[in-house]
Amino acid sequence: MELRQLQLFLAAADEGSITAAAKKMHLTQPALSRQIKSLEEELGVDLFTRGAHSVTLTPAGGILRAEAAKVLRFCEAMIEKVRTEAAGEPLRVAYAPTLTRDYLSIAIERFTQFHPKIRISLFDTSSVEMQDGLAAGNFDVILGVPCGLESIRWTHLREYGWRLLVPAGHELAGREEIRAQDLDGVRLVILGREAYPDYWQSVTQFFKARGLQAKIGGEADGASSLEAAVEAGMGVAIIGENSSYGTHSSRILVKKLSDVPERIAVAAGVSGNRDTSPKVLAFIEELRRAAMEGITA
Repeated sequence: MELRQLQLFLAAADEGSITAAAKKMHLTQPALSRQIKSLEEELGVDLFTRGAHSVTLTPAGGILRAEAAKVLRFCEAMIEKVRTEAAGEPLRVAYAPTLTRDYLSIAIERFTQFHPKIRISLFDTSSVEMQDGLAAGNFDVILGVPCGLESIRWTHLREYGWRLLVPAGHELAGREEIRAQDLDGVRLVILGREAYPDYWQSVTQFFKARGLQAKIGGEADGASSLEAAVEAGMGVAIIGENSSYGTHSSRILVKKLSDVPERIAVAAGVSGNRDTSPKVLAFIEELRRAAMEGITA
């Protein structure tokens, strides 16, 4: 008995027709019929009752159908396990670059030293994409600002303050430190509300609590777009103090804010609906250690 015979038998059982099964399995009808007949002869039983245009399972065929499905599922799992071992077990990490830049690479380097067979894949995504991807099982862990969803368990990593990104020719460019009231009515570039609701809420609440007018000059869909918009003179932007914004352009300046929004909490999130694997727990521990070292350095 061969696996291919079982696959063809299941196709005929599912389709209820030798002709339809042959088409599904890319065989001629006589070729598929010969394979099933050979299987019946080997087992010494009839697996189908044959009609003019259809087939139905005999009692023996019904038993084989259930058992063959188990065998094929086992074989598929075995093949996947072998391939995974050869390629390296995956660990899928979604992250916000501006909030993890100074410790993520350190954590990955340390983790891979102790877990060389695990293959880490990184995904630069928005807050909403992180949460949706984690829920769908596309990510194993997400790194960003924790949200209030009960379906996500968070491990605190560290906190950051804020800075102001200013075009070099802006009226605020000559000041060493920017006060909150200096931003009243100034054009502001901000990350998009739908993709980054936590950032949007923090910044807009900062203006609202101080009675300042937030004049939105443009929205950006990510870190690179935000920096490009400021460089183009579309407005200033409030950013996390750890980011590398403006370090590669003479047309952008980074300024201190004397009165800043609530500090940014950064955490590692895992699905609360699934058990967290040991590899993910070990990775989060390396993240926590690297993040804490950055605070005390």
